[in-house]
Amino acid sequence: MEKELYSWRNLANSNTHRGIIKDWKGLLDNTKLKEKDYHSFLSAAPYFFFCPLEAHLVISKLKLGSEYETDFIVVKEGYSSGTIYEFVEIESPHTKLFDSKGKPSSKLNAALQQIMDWKRFLKSDKTFFKKFLPTVNTRIDSNSKIEFKIVIGRRSDNQEEMEKREQYCDENNIEIMSFDRLSDIANRNLFPDEPTIYSGQMHFLEDLQKKNELANPFFECVSDSTWKSICKKGHARHFYTNFLDDILAHRTYNKYFDQFKKEFIRT
Repeated sequence: MEKELYSWRNLANSNTHRGIIKDWKGLLDNTKLKEKDYHSFLSAAPYFFFCPLEAHLVISKLKLGSEYETDFIVVKEGYSSGTIYEFVEIESPHTKLFDSKGKPSSKLNAALQQIMDWKRFLKSDKTFFKKFLPTVNTRIDSNSKIEFKIVIGRRSDNQEEMEKREQYCDENNIEIMSFDRLSDIANRNLFPDEPTIYSGQMHFLEDLQKKNELANPFFECVSDSTWKSICKKGHARHFYTNFLDDILAHRTYNKYFDQFKKEFIRT
């Protein structure tokens, strides 16, 4: 029996979407929570916070050798130019970027060091890079297919802090954003019924069910072991068409999917 196609556009301005935002804001306002609590929530609903257009898969805690572990990696479609991987390091929303003297906080320094460690590892272990992050090249410092982001603290209107943050971004070739920026992203009302992959391969794919399923915004992150199973084919280009069946075979969905289905009963 053919599966039902869902209209993800119904999610915009829905009770389900509002529930996700409410739960997230409740976490942000709870100063007793730790980084692991935010990681757990984001891992269960990554699309709403991390996925721009052309991204429908996020990895949680990918192990880089035996020494390092990422928080998240967003897998972005790069078409024939090569798959793009955005490494995301999260700290606590209750962490300050700078201390009372205007110097980087210990948490910000730790996050920056984590990024440098990842960069150094990828430069030194090209075999790992090619095997588990397949793309067109293994460059890090220029023309790279690897991007880096730190999510830390809350939004600040302090102009000096904002300028310092931008300076660190420019000097380290990374992006630093607040948890409030994740809230802004989660508030968007863009939920297309088909994946936002604009390639001939995806356009001419006749299986509408697979395309609709790939666009499902309720997917959870995949684990280290699951990702390493998916990427073993080693395709460096057109990730979402070359790995489509593997992605869907390993997909799991969060509790909000059940809420969505209850809210929009079909006849």
